[in-house]
Amino acid sequence: MLLYNKIGDRMIEGFKITATKIKRIIKLAVHIPDDYYTNNKKYPLLLCLDGGLFFSFLNEDNKIIDLKAILDDMDKDFIAIGLFGPRLDEWNISELNPYYFGDNTSVDVSYSSIYLDYITNELIPLLKQKYRIDDNVNVFGVGLGAISVIPLLAKYDTYKAGIMLSINYNEVNDLIFDDAKRINNKSIYLYQGELNSSLEDLDKFSELEKILLENSSNNFIVDYRNDLGNSTKDIEINIRKGLDLV
Repeated sequence: MLLYNKIGDRMIEGFKITATKIKRIIKLAVHIPDDYYTNNKKYPLLLCLDGGLFFSFLNEDNKIIDLKAILDDMDKDFIAIGLFGPRLDEWNISELNPYYFGDNTSVDVSYSSIYLDYITNELIPLLKQKYRIDDNVNVFGVGLGAISVIPLLAKYDTYKAGIMLSINYNEVNDLIFDDAKRINNKSIYLYQGELNSSLEDLDKFSELEKILLENSSNNFIVDYRNDLGNSTKDIEINIRKGLDLV
């Protein structure tokens, strides 16, 4: 179901998809390059696991980060698709964090693999039928969404690159490192700000950095900033560096 299209001069479409396999309705927003309807070429895909950060069904002013403005400024011709998470935290965590070890008994970590498999093997092929998307598929996550980039890169050849900004390290167990060791031949951008990060966060960041650096088959860029934190403003500064990689 089409929810909105071409707000002002911004080529954005919004949809709801009934995903029977995972028993929920998924909301998506799709940014289309300005020249999309003037040619027949295919475009790279930027899959954003934090759709609420970049798109809004209500109006253009409600977005926290203006991803379209960033893509336009960088002259990046991507089809960018934002996936909106559930409203309940425990459902959102169940979808995006297979490594959760907290005390929320409503979280079902087994659901994450089902959700990520659905995105990869059913949703993306469906989107390729609707839009002219080439084989350059990239995944982008912030905070909780950044956690899911690891298993997606490790388990699926679909994704060529992953951008991870300010992973929620306080919500992951050591299994994330096992999956990180399985990532091969991918381009990876990893950001972490020191300000407002705990010592445990920084320890896990350092371990993940070490693992990803050890695999020379990956094109890996790490960005650790001791003068920045992990707020939306700090993250926005570093989004461009990640997008330079894809």
